[in-house]
Amino acid sequence: MEQTRMLVLITAHLSERTAREWIPFCPWSCFEKGEYGWFMYVCDDVGITEEAAVPLEVRSAIHVAKRKGCGWIMWDRDAPCIEELPQYEWGVSMPTSPA
Repeated sequence: MEQTRMLVLITAHLSERTAREWIPFCPWSCFEKGEYGWFMYVCDDVGITEEAAVPLEVRSAIHVAKRKGCGWIMWDRDAPCIEELPQYEWGVSMPTSPA
């Protein structure tokens, strides 16, 4: 039986622009998780993930997930923040420092 790990990240690690304009058109598997998040496959095709069109915060999250041996990322509005990723305050375009 095959199993995979899932990295759980707060949606604040995504900019509002990325969430609204890029996530719906993600070029690999990404599914809505109700109203407040997404399940995103940790794409291992470097040719896709390192394209300029892929937002930096998504690429950074994928690097963290790969390092931790995770095959999926669950973006959830109530998940914990991790210090190594920037946090974005929705409605503001600049990242904020970790809490």
